[in-house]
Amino acid sequence: MQNLIPCRFHIEVEAVLKSEGLRATKQRLDIWDELSSTDKHRDIETILKDLKKNKINVSRATLYRTIDVFVKHDLLTKITLDNGRFLYEHNKKTITPKHDHILCEDCGEIFEFYDNTISSIENRIAEDLNIKLTKRVHQLSGKCVDGKCNHSKN
Repeated sequence: MQNLIPCRFHIEVEAVLKSEGLRATKQRLDIWDELSSTDKHRDIETILKDLKKNKINVSRATLYRTIDVFVKHDLLTKITLDNGRFLYEHNKKTITPKHDHILCEDCGEIFEFYDNTISSIENRIAEDLNIKLTKRVHQLSGKCVDGKCNHSKN
């Protein structure tokens, strides 16, 4: 039987695409489904490979254009690494969308963490400076202690 109730996220994605003058094509919805299917942080090449593996054929241009729209409307977060690479993650997190990242410079593994005291500190600093926060980007990177990396790269 066909699902008669559209996915809540598809409704939001369709509205975002429409606001940018783009049609909510099957390809673009498939791109969203692929992006939101995992909590992994992925670059464009990996996303394109995963789409093809799932027999979803999209051009590189369509993928870039669609991802840019999703980032603009906060459906995706774009993470800029020190080496200039970009990774993307969806903002459909099950625990909390407000989280930070620590990058292991030895193996490239990215760890997510959340500590509500960070937000409190950011808000206090902004208040002291008479600034209303509109965006937060917090990313840490470091090397394993004693140069012994025990993380497994996914």
